[in-house]
Order: sequence, then C-alpha cells, then structure tokens
Amino acid sequence: MDKLKNLHQHTSQSSALHDNSVDHAQDSESKFRDTVKQAPVGMAILRGEDFFVEMANDTYLNIVDRTEEELVGKSLFIGLPEVRSYVEPILLDVLHTGVAYHGNEFEVTLRRFGEAQQCYFNFVYQPLFDDSDTASGVMVVATEVTQQVLSKQALQRSENQFRNLVTQSQFAKAIFKGPDLVISIANESMLNIWRRSLDEVVGKRLVDVFPELSDQKFIALLNDVYHHAEIYRENEAVAFVDGPGGLKRHYLDFQYAPIFEVDGSVSGIMASVNDVTDKVTLRQQFAETADRLSLATDGTRLATWDLNIQTRNVIHSGRLAVIFGYDETERLGHQQMRDQLHPEDRHTIVEPAFEAALKTGVYYYEARIIHRDQSVHWIRTQGKVLFDDDHIPQRMLGTMMDITDRKEAELALKTSEGKFRTLADSMPQFVWTSDNQGILNYFNRSMIDYFGLAPEELEMNGWIQTVHPDDREENMRLWMQSVKDGTDFQFEHRLKRADGEYRWYKCRATPQSNTDGTIEMWVGTSSDVHDNRLFIDQLETKVQERTQQLSVANTELVRTNMELAQFAYVASHDLQEPLRKIQTFATRILETEIQHLSERGKDYFQRMQASSTRMQQLIVDLLAFSRANAAEKHLESADLNLVLQNVKEQLSDIIQSENAVITSNVLPVRDVIVYQFEQLFMNLIANALKFVSPNRAPMIDVRAGEVEGAAIPLAEVDPTRKYQYISFADNGIGFDPQYKDRIFQVFQRLHNRSAYEGTGIGLAICKKIVENHRGLIDAVGKPGFGSTFIVYLPIEK
Repeated sequence: MDKLKNLHQHTSQSSALHDNSVDHAQDSESKFRDTVKQAPVGMAILRGEDFFVEMANDTYLNIVDRTEEELVGKSLFIGLPEVRSYVEPILLDVLHTGVAYHGNEFEVTLRRFGEAQQCYFNFVYQPLFDDSDTASGVMVVATEVTQQVLSKQALQRSENQFRNLVTQSQFAKAIFKGPDLVISIANESMLNIWRRSLDEVVGKRLVDVFPELSDQKFIALLNDVYHHAEIYRENEAVAFVDGPGGLKRHYLDFQYAPIFEVDGSVSGIMASVNDVTDKVTLRQQFAETADRLSLATDGTRLATWDLNIQTRNVIHSGRLAVIFGYDETERLGHQQMRDQLHPEDRHTIVEPAFEAALKTGVYYYEARIIHRDQSVHWIRTQGKVLFDDDHIPQRMLGTMMDITDRKEAELALKTSEGKFRTLADSMPQFVWTSDNQGILNYFNRSMIDYFGLAPEELEMNGWIQTVHPDDREENMRLWMQSVKDGTDFQFEHRLKRADGEYRWYKCRATPQSNTDGTIEMWVGTSSDVHDNRLFIDQLETKVQERTQQLSVANTELVRTNMELAQFAYVASHDLQEPLRKIQTFATRILETEIQHLSERGKDYFQRMQASSTRMQQLIVDLLAFSRANAAEKHLESADLNLVLQNVKEQLSDIIQSENAVITSNVLPVRDVIVYQFEQLFMNLIANALKFVSPNRAPMIDVRAGEVEGAAIPLAEVDPTRKYQYISFADNGIGFDPQYKDRIFQVFQRLHNRSAYEGTGIGLAICKKIVENHRGLIDAVGKPGFGSTFIVYLPIEK
C-alpha cells in the first residue's frame, strides 16, 4: 500500500519537475488506476465525508460480493450498509487526522453470496491528499484472511483439547518440552506418582525436580526418544522416585512418544505411565512352590476365538489350532473341538460351564483334550457372552491357553518336593531360598558347582565368604534391610568361583507370604551379568575417550577459524600496497609519457587503472565483510537519526549530483554496533542512488516502526516476539522477486558491470551486520518500480 502511494506521488512529482505536462500527468494517473485495477489485493478509492466510491478493483468487488454498478459512483454505505457501524468511525478519523489506519484480522459481518457471513480482513485505510495537504479521500487496501483466522482458532481449540485430554486422562500423563526436558503439563495421576503439586514441577527441568533419576535409565531413554524421534515403550520398569516419606519404588508400564512440530522437528515428549506396582507385587507374592516354578518356566501364549452361538461358526487365531495339535493354518470347527475334549471333562466340566455362561455371561473352565496322537493336554478357557437387546446370547468371545506344563508341574510338585529340586538343579541360573529370618537353607546344583562347596558349608553362612570383600558389607546391609521391611531384594555383586575368579551376578529375592500376609520364606535367583557389566564399563570408557577427542578437535577448530580470519584480514590489507603502486605508476606514465603512447596504449593504461580501482574497491568491501563477519559485540546506545544524518553528509556529493531526495520519519534509539550500522545505512542508500532509472531523480524514503513477528513473511522469524523495522524504499530500477535471496549472497550481481558498477558484496555485508544484531533483512521489488529493503530488529522483552 505504501509503495503504491509513493509510486503515485513520485510519478506526480517527476511530471512537475520535468515539463509540467498535463497530458503526462493524465497518463500517469491512468497508469496508476490501471495498476490499482490489476492489483492482487482489494483496492478502492473513497472521496469526501460521504465516502463516495470513486473506483474499486475486481478483487475488492469479489471480496464484498458486489458488482461495479452496485458500489462505484455511490456512497460506500449504500452498497455496503452492513459495514457502516464497523468502519465509518475509522474512515472519518483517517480523513480528519490524515493518519493511516492499519487493521489486522479485523472482524466484520458481510452480506455476500446470499447470506450474512462473519469475515476477517487485514487492511489499510490510507489518506489521499489534495494540493493543500488536506485529506480529501481514503484509499482502501484489503486482503481477506478469514480462512487463516478460522484455521488459527481451530488450532487453538485443538491445542486446548489436547491439553484437556492430557489433564483429564485417567492414566498418568506428562509433557516434557525441549532437549532440557522441562515439565510443561502433568495431570493429577502423574502428580500422585511423583508425590508433588503442580506448582512444584511445572516450568522446571525433570532432572532438577527428580535428581535421583540421574542414576536411573529414564533420562537417557527420554534423550534418545527426543533425538531419534522414535516411540519407546516398556512394561513393569522399576523406578525409584523421591518425595515426602523418602525414596519409593514403582513398577511402571510407560511410553515415551515424541511430539512433532509442523516442520517435522521434535519439540517435546509425551510420557504416558501406568503404575502397576500393586499388580506386580501381587503377582510376585505366590505362596506355593508350584507357582514359583510356573512363573519361571511358563512360556505359553494365549489363543483367541469368536463363536457365533446361533450358527456355531467359530473364528480363531492360529495359536488355537496349535493347542489342539494341528498346524497353525488349520481351521477348526466348534464340533471338531468339542469332539477332542476328554469324554469325562466334556460332560462334567465343559458342557455345564457352557450352559451356565448362556445365563451368567461368564465362561470359564479347565479341562483335558486329546490330540490325534492320543496324547492328553490341559487347556484353560475364559470367555464372555454378548447378548442382544432381548438378552438372547449372540456371540461368545474368549481366550484359550495350553496349561499342560503347569498342570504337570503341579502334579509333580504335589507328588515330590524332590522333583522340584531336580528341576531347579537343571536351571543354569542360581536358585536359592531362605527362611523368614533370612537364613539361606537351599541352593540349587548350579550354585554348589560354582562355589565348589558342600550344601552344609553354604548353609552355615559359608556363602557370604564367596562375596567379594568390597561388596560384602553393602550386600549384608541391603539383605537384612529387605528381610526387616519385607521388601524385594536386588543387588549386583561379585561372587568367587571355585577356581578363585570373581564374576558379577545380579541377585533378586522375593518374600513369599501366607494368606494373612506373614512372610514364610524367601525365593531368590542370581544371574550372571559379568560379560554385560564388562561391556558397559568398556563402553563408558570409550565414550569418555571419544568425548575428550571431540573436545580437543573443537578447540583446534576454533583456533584454526581465528587464524584464518586473521590471515584474511592481514592479506586484504597487504594487497592494497601493490595496487596503490600500480595506480601511481600508471598515472605518472599517462601524465609524462602520454605523447609517446599510441591510442591503443592509452586505452590499455586507462583499462588498467579502471581494473585496479575496481580491485581496490573489492578489497575494501572484503575488509568490510570480514569486519562484519567478526561481529564485534560492542553495543552502545545510538540515535539512528544521527547515524542517518552522518551517512547523508558523507554521500552529499552524489546526492546533489543526482538531485536525489531522501526523506525519513523519526528513527528509534537502540543499542547497536555504531560503525556497523553506519555501514548498513551507507550500503542501502548508496545502492538506491546507484540503481536509478534513466531520466528519474532518485527518491529514497526511510521509515521505522514496530511489527508483530507473526506478520513478518520470513521463515526465520520468531512469531512470539515483536520487532522494530527500518525500511529503505526507492524509485529505482527494482528487481525480479525470484532473485530476492540471491542478492544477499557474496559476489552475486543481477546486472553486468558495464551497466552498474559494484563488487556484489554490499548487500552481503548488510545481511551479516543485521545477523550480528540478531535481526533479519528482507527485500521487495518489482522491475521498473523500485525496491524496498526492510531490516527487522527484535525488541528486547
């Protein structure tokens, strides 16, 4: 909008300066109106306090759903009566004060397409001045942003729904933001596990709230999920969480899922946790030896089935066929499975259980089946009946498990405790038991062979002598503490083998209680983790070595970069000395020996002088670029109006020779690197003076203001921040927008040297200076209509 206004004013001023031709002014006015008509945004010109619609382009008519006959040539509020209460006060204020009004996401209800619609617009009301500097009308530039606003509102609603989903979930959930794992959200269930209030955790790093996690695996797992963007799940993981009452052990089923941004990057992690401590503890507290053996050896998997009670058609998983002695691809019928039931169990167990399920809805039995090879196997079936609205059974869904091993184990254990010992002796793991006072009274064969001691020797506390001396005291302390508290025992220690070698073992023990909760005995196992322990130690050593190597390499890289920068700076200075001599000697030859030179010789010397001058300018620009790249962070408060005035004085000769006009509004005072900002202003204004159109006096308008980050069309901008902008608009030759990114690169030129002088470094220096101030620079141009360079600088919060 500002550019069109400037273009209109500049065209009129140029006409007055050159020949005061009425025809030329009319031609300019016609071109201006054609430009408005073809503009891709909605534009209209309103005159007088009645806001007579002088003209409106097709885009504007399409936005308001009006024809030209309905709108143009009338008061705006005759064609659009529904907007009068919204915009008339604003238009009157613009007309009376002469100050433009900018509306962002302005809400208005329009009658269009046959109905009243709620719409949103970004628009500018720009006053139009007559020769007496009095506003006589208003130019309207509008862009509809209804879809963007509705999308943003929908996104906010989605975000709120997401947060509500987290906070209202019955499962424990929390969200950690960024690589530092800052706690953003935690629902009530998660706070109960943490034993913390919301105020104690939100906005803090997870490791700061729970330092005890540093010695556990969870921080490492979270970091791995964040950096590799892959979901991690684990069941019944042991976690120790400190809080009121001290350190507490939890068994957790958890999932860490990365949270992705629109660009695919990971911004955080959602942790979903189910505290299964009660379930795990209950499962571990088996009273019978047979249950302990089943826990160690049970590898049976579930089969699923779906029975249509009305048709007796059954759908089942492949595992069910395996349970009945077939290949998993075999499809069995309901009657076929019934026929394989043991005759005694079919009539006394299965059929009564089926009839009861049709009434109660619950199906359960344990029975025997006979395979084709006449071998007998035990199965356990659980199911649920689905009824229709008339309570007529329709389907039965259930699972089946082969429990032959458990049944046989129960039978074997009931028959002889010796068979249990035989099974335990066959296990490669160490299996041991103790009484309720913690006195060990049974060791399996693997332990006896490992220690090389008789069972009697081990029972008489000989086993503690096999623990490495450095681990012995802590081993006894933790074991007696577990016996006292009735809590699970877990410890890694080194055990001495019969040949004298120590190996690492992970020891676990679980108390076994009777029905009233009294501990009757302890059952423990010890697993060899020696190789894993050595591998982890070696891995940690290698990681430390690699970290040290990377630190040394990084230091060397920094030193090398500093040396290269110093070398480039010194080399650029030293290059100027031979250039000055070339220029001096060439000048002397042309002054003293010109009569002895041919015309070709004179041309060669003149070209040599021009080339050396260009090279000297290139070296100066390279020095400036090197200096800007060094980014000396010596910030000081500076009035940018004085900086602009200083630059104008330095360029006064070329400004006068080109009849250039430089205007500006009030520029801000801010902390900057002063000499770099002088270079920035110098380069941008010199560019505008250089790239001018023939027969047109240069006009440069410098403006400053503030803008929200979300309104800046650059990918690198922070949409949550506010920025100061400084724009440099000219009426020069402009440029094709497709080359916008190219013009800020070093040595990139859009025109040949014969047309416009330069090294192609000036705008690269500008970009580097702006980046040194943590800002952004953008360019907008159109061939033949000038260019605008905009510097965005963040406003400190």
